[in-house]
Amino acid sequence: MDPDFDRNVFINCPFDAEFAALLQAAVFCVVYFGLTPRLASERLEAGENRLDKIVDLIQRSRYSIHDLSRCRAREAGEFLRMNMPFELGVDLGYRRSGAKGAHLKKFLIFEREPYDLKRTLSDIAGQDVDHHRDDYETVIKKVRDFFRVEANVDAPGPSKLVSDYATFQGWMTEKKIHEGHSEREAVNLPMQERVDEMKAWVRLGRPGEYQPA
Repeated sequence: MDPDFDRNVFINCPFDAEFAALLQAAVFCVVYFGLTPRLASERLEAGENRLDKIVDLIQRSRYSIHDLSRCRAREAGEFLRMNMPFELGVDLGYRRSGAKGAHLKKFLIFEREPYDLKRTLSDIAGQDVDHHRDDYETVIKKVRDFFRVEANVDAPGPSKLVSDYATFQGWMTEKKIHEGHSEREAVNLPMQERVDEMKAWVRLGRPGEYQPA
């Protein structure tokens, strides 16, 4: 078992620009609580088999956030996204595998609207599912509530978290502009770089504004 198993959070969600605000909000909460987000995008080795990577991250993580809100087509001809329910299935299978520590795993599962998944994934019956309606503030609240209960983290109220998230965004943008990024580049960083900035902001005491050294 990974020595950081109890602090790792596997995040299974879309990585496209349309979903970015929700992903970034969820990752912010994970880092804010002193936990470590684990995403497939953190390792960019082209020769690594994607499924092997996913299984490794699942095995290393006590907590998982699975977002299945893009599994429903919204217009004619649109293909369903099957990676997310597939990875949830792998994770559920691992939890039941009997492997050391696997039974300790905890899941937060998202859908867009209430009862979407009951219509399309009936085998998920018995699993608690939350909805977010594509609202990042709702994601922050529900991620906060999940880790407050399941990981016993020291979490402020949702409104404080939303405010702190806005403060971080401003701090990071100013820092990146100071480092030579354009404003557009500063808000469109690779996810791992954004995570590094979140960790730096927390480590510095969550400052209200960026102060160049």
